[in-house]
Amino acid sequence: MPAPMLASILAACLAVSSPARAAELDLPGGCATAGSVSLHEGDGPRVGFDAGGLELLLPGLTAAPSLHAAHLHADVQGPAALAPSALEQASTAAAAALLTALSGHRDGGCPDLVLRQALRPLAQALRAGDGAGFSWSGVAVRAGRARFGARHLSLRLTGGPTARLEATLDGVISNGEAAALTPEALTLRVSIPAAELPALVAGARDSGIQMTVEALHATRGDSTLDGHGQALLGPDTQASAGEGEVSVRGFDGLIDAAGVPGLERLHTALFLARLVAHRSGDTLAWTLSWRDGTLLVNNVPLPLR
Repeated sequence: MPAPMLASILAACLAVSSPARAAELDLPGGCATAGSVSLHEGDGPRVGFDAGGLELLLPGLTAAPSLHAAHLHADVQGPAALAPSALEQASTAAAAALLTALSGHRDGGCPDLVLRQALRPLAQALRAGDGAGFSWSGVAVRAGRARFGARHLSLRLTGGPTARLEATLDGVISNGEAAALTPEALTLRVSIPAAELPALVAGARDSGIQMTVEALHATRGDSTLDGHGQALLGPDTQASAGEGEVSVRGFDGLIDAAGVPGLERLHTALFLARLVAHRSGDTLAWTLSWRDGTLLVNNVPLPLR
């Protein structure tokens, strides 16, 4: 199920004044560069690092998209003994991929090969059974006109041939036409083949990546959304497919929020979705499928373009 993802910057959370160079966080070739007020690596049962006042830039893209975080903590535990430097490269690669996606431009960003190489040691550690975690606080993203912020963002990965990822977001704000529909908090649990993690983050999905959405929970005001499903992520939306089930409580509030200039098509789609929904009290439910570039809700195609 495709989901267009994610504001004003969270200025109070930024504590990023005059960051020092942190070459350990840079990607090869300088396609993504990082600075940090403090960078500390740790050993022991959980190998990892902490970076305070983190600032990451993609200098090759127009307007140099950036990610700021008041604090980043990363750790890994398991038999593969992944080095802190490999975690640092993986965290930068993930941030670089996010910034590239938000900017809407790939030219001048980090090449797929660089992102894959930065993530490969982490993927290998996960396949060996390691677990890893990343936690950012006071997050602010700037990409062109897009602004996105979160009080806290975390990602926990459980290893094995099939990796399980749990992502949580809270205190989310954004700008843009759909800001009033951006979830304020979100939890997502998915599973994918561990070997496919580098390709997934790099956006290189020529052969397709099978993903299971085990659980999705999002809240916005009095509205809550829950869902689960399966997806095949292809090189573009036309080549992707998916199906799943979604339920929403307080759906009328989302329709009202979409009734603003610029969201006419989304407003119409939400209105039509309400007509075909299965209703139980204040909760509406649908079976969704995406194939051939078309979203079907209870087998009814909805206009998204």
